[in-house]
Amino acid sequence: MAPRHVAPAFKGEAFTCLHPDCQTLATMVWGQTTSNFGRYGYLSFQFYICRCEHCEQLSIWSTTNDRTGTLIFPNAISAPSAHEHLPPDCLVDFEEAREISSRSPRGAAALLRLCLQKLLGHIGGKGEHIDTDIKTLVAQGLDPHIQQALDVIRVTGNNAVHPLEMNLEDDHDSVLVLFEMINFIVEERISRPLKTQDRFANLPEKARLAIEKRDKPKV
Repeated sequence: MAPRHVAPAFKGEAFTCLHPDCQTLATMVWGQTTSNFGRYGYLSFQFYICRCEHCEQLSIWSTTNDRTGTLIFPNAISAPSAHEHLPPDCLVDFEEAREISSRSPRGAAALLRLCLQKLLGHIGGKGEHIDTDIKTLVAQGLDPHIQQALDVIRVTGNNAVHPLEMNLEDDHDSVLVLFEMINFIVEERISRPLKTQDRFANLPEKARLAIEKRDKPKV
C-alpha cells in the first residue's frame, strides 16, 4: 500500500520529504537566517532551512512575515507517490501528473483521467471508455466504495477537459484527492488480490492439494 502522504508546510513539524530519493513521512527540524536590503527603510527577508530527520537533506523556504513561507528549494511536488502496484503504462501518466500538479491542477486532473482509463483495462474493463467500463464492473458486483472512487476521478478529470462548474486551477486540494483515489483503487483491486494469492501459494503443499480436491467439481 502507498505510504501515507502529508503535504509539506512552512514550519511543519512533520511531512513527506520533498526529495525524490526519500519521500518519507518524517520529522522536520527548522533553522533561521535573516537578510536585510535597503539603505534606510530595511526590507527584511527571513530564510528558513528545513532538515529531514530521515535523509538529512535540506529544503529552503523564504518569508517576510514569519507566518507564511514559500518553498525555494527543491521544486515542490505535493502529490503523493504512486502505489507500488500501479501498472507501468498507468505510472507514466501518474508521474507526469505529479510533476505538474502544483503548477497546473487542471492539467494533472486530465492526466489522471487518462491514467484511470488505462487502469480500468487492468481491473476488468476494456480501457477504452470510462463510463462503459464502470458500468460493466458495477454489473459484476463492484464494491460501491471503489465505484465512487472511480466516479470521483471520472467527473473531476472530465471537468478538467471540459470545464463545467469546477474551477480546478483554484482547487489544488481536489486534484490531490484524485491521486489518493487512484492509489486506493490499485490497493483494493490489484494489490490485495496479489497479496492473497501470494499467501495462498505459501501454504503447505498438502493443504493446497486438499483445498483443490475440495473445490474440484464432482462428476
